[in-house]
Amino acid sequence: MYELHDSQKFMYYVDRIGFGQVVLLCGSIVIPRKIKIDELQNAANEVFRINDGLRTYFIEKDGNVYQDYKLFEKKQFEVKHFNSKEELDDWGKVYATIPLNLDIRKEGSNNTSFQKDSEDEKPSLELVKNVIIHNTKMFFTKLRMNMLNREPACCEIILVDLPEGCGAIVKMHHVVSDAWTMMLVANQFLSILQGKPVESFDYTEFMESEKKYDSSERHKRDAVYMQSELDKLPQATWVWPEPYKSLEGRRKTVELDRETTESILNYCKEHNTTPYNVFLVGICAFMNRKMNRDMFYLGSVALNRANYREKNTTGLFVSSFPVLMELDQNDSFYETLIKVGQKSMNGFRHQKGVAKNRNSKKMLYDVWVSYQNATLEADPSAICTQYYCNYTIDTTIFSVEDRSSNGQFKLHFDYNLKIPEADVDDLFATVIRTIKKGIKDDATKLKDIHIKEV
Repeated sequence: MYELHDSQKFMYYVDRIGFGQVVLLCGSIVIPRKIKIDELQNAANEVFRINDGLRTYFIEKDGNVYQDYKLFEKKQFEVKHFNSKEELDDWGKVYATIPLNLDIRKEGSNNTSFQKDSEDEKPSLELVKNVIIHNTKMFFTKLRMNMLNREPACCEIILVDLPEGCGAIVKMHHVVSDAWTMMLVANQFLSILQGKPVESFDYTEFMESEKKYDSSERHKRDAVYMQSELDKLPQATWVWPEPYKSLEGRRKTVELDRETTESILNYCKEHNTTPYNVFLVGICAFMNRKMNRDMFYLGSVALNRANYREKNTTGLFVSSFPVLMELDQNDSFYETLIKVGQKSMNGFRHQKGVAKNRNSKKMLYDVWVSYQNATLEADPSAICTQYYCNYTIDTTIFSVEDRSSNGQFKLHFDYNLKIPEADVDDLFATVIRTIKKGIKDDATKLKDIHIKEV
């Protein structure tokens, strides 16, 4: 039995205050050929058998929350039939919005509280009203989808049958998974179907390492660094400070053309940098122009899967941490890239020492940046499709999906509907324009890159 680590605590808290839809990951795997249902059933069961994290349950005891793992029991997975991939996607988009019901057991003197502190800002009446309306609609969505009484689980697999193919839909709770986990499970499922060996490791190993880190000297040093960064700028960074009136969210996706993708990859190779740093410069350029500030925070997401064992373990490994950006408008694109990369690297190096902002209980930033480079390797003919949950709290996340092996980067922006569509369009335009101009002539000053093409 293990206490939740910091990233898990946030995901669990969001679920327990009634916003479980926010913390969902969902996608489908479609194989363009027929496979017997029995084989699909066996593969899905094997995925659950080899991954303890998918069998997690939670214990609320004496004011704390712990996690443990159920013994594997073979089960019969639901099979749904669709007439086409389009019909599957339409159904999956709705299914991805239905919260999972976690398996929670209460023991001891259960005084675990998930209520907001009395000093926290109270939600507006309009937000409360919209949440109630949304929850009412969700009840009827569950009724229509025949999902009112699903058994408690942190992961569901539904097998899929198509006229000329088959596969599965996988939905996971973020408290036990991340984007890498989703792709790992997809690769495992496909490998098992092909009779290939699959190696996996227990999430308990990661939990043990977290416990050791928490009591280490390294943790103390990391905490000192993170606190020093927070002390430099007590002012929080909110690109969109207006109060949010709804939890309704949206995802906008832009796919870069092959020429732009290739130019980014070539530039990175020539200058010994990473695409993530290049995209960070674009994000910083937008935030700087939008807020008219050269010093600000953004949230970075660390993958925390440095070795073979971690890359083959299901579970929540990612953590978010603030990165304090300090721009100089007279710096060139290349100079900015170097500085941004150094700040990002220092953040990654010390990220587990995240300190709390002592001047405010509100989050430090509303923009997070994520880089996803997990790939579907087990069966190149299979198609993996993400479905967005359509719900979010008062944050945004800009994700770079690295599919450069296929010739293109895919950019996603998940945001609350309080943000104007014009700002979303401007975000993508600024990021892409900054990168294109900077790569073309990296001696161009940052202030000149902001100038729009006439």
